[in-house]
Amino acid sequence: MKNRMHHAMQLAEMLDGQTSPNPSVGCVITKHGRIIGFGAHRFAGGPHAEVEALRMAGEAARDADLYVTLEPCNHHGKTPPCTEAIIAAGIKRVFVATEDRHAIVAGQGIERLRDAGLTVEVGLLQDEAVRFYTPFWQSIERKRPAVTVKIAQTLNGIITTGEKRWITSEAARTAGRRLRATHDAILVGSETVLIDDPALTLRSEEGIEPIRVLVDRRGRLSETFQVLHDGLNPTYWLTEQPRISSKPNVTVLVSTYSTPDQILETLYEQGIRSLLIEGGPTIQSAFLAADLVDRIDVYQAPSVLKGTGGLTGTVEVEDRFALTDVEPIGQDIHLRYERKGEWTCSQD
Repeated sequence: MKNRMHHAMQLAEMLDGQTSPNPSVGCVITKHGRIIGFGAHRFAGGPHAEVEALRMAGEAARDADLYVTLEPCNHHGKTPPCTEAIIAAGIKRVFVATEDRHAIVAGQGIERLRDAGLTVEVGLLQDEAVRFYTPFWQSIERKRPAVTVKIAQTLNGIITTGEKRWITSEAARTAGRRLRATHDAILVGSETVLIDDPALTLRSEEGIEPIRVLVDRRGRLSETFQVLHDGLNPTYWLTEQPRISSKPNVTVLVSTYSTPDQILETLYEQGIRSLLIEGGPTIQSAFLAADLVDRIDVYQAPSVLKGTGGLTGTVEVEDRFALTDVEPIGQDIHLRYERKGEWTCSQD
């Protein structure tokens, strides 16, 4: 059973960041020990994972078992309720990794299936599922995007600010671009753009290109920079003093953006639910000091550089974050830190 749910979780993780503002969900259907259908929610407004898997299974879905990473919906949104599709297909047993904490679902899907006579078991790979969906739930509860800070640094803590002063390997930089694909938007400050003129795109990596967010309170940027003239991806320019005329794919948001919480409030209103901060140490430190960072991804190179370039100010990161993953990438190391107490993890 765990293997089937693990397969469903892999499907969900493969499309992480591609279904916003909806969560990414995976589903597997089995019968007589064989997988007869599987699916994932591929894009917002499209068929949900359960419907995709049921379509593949066809008539064989009757009396089969269905494994799904998140509680099936029981409401009409852009698509009909998944509960009704499951019941109509004749599924016998449903295994749900975790209940959905979103108030619009919140146990109603499980209750509907049980009322229809289906056997429903909840909690298979629950810790993994809760960890995966916590950023989605928190974004809704807090009315702000879930925030990840990405740092590339040397052994002595020198931080890169962009793509023209690489210290990590190509493999680590590729992994960093894949990280972009799991977020709705990438945020940098004007200093990063002025120094590095980054494109902030996925390049050859697959996925939906994230929105580019430029925090430029003093209006220091001009249309000579890639992000303001290439027209490749939607770009939000947060500034008090705009200096360019209308450009393709550029949205100028003129206001006062003096604090990180004001920035997040504005981006949430624009539909952004997950945000990757790639700016330099100044803007990263501002969000950390405001206690608005949910995850930190560090790509550390085995090098030592002269100079300074670490996070500024007094930020007690060790008190708020726990190391949750360590992954070697060539000669570099990827370290992931997540906010303590945001998800539960069993000890067995």
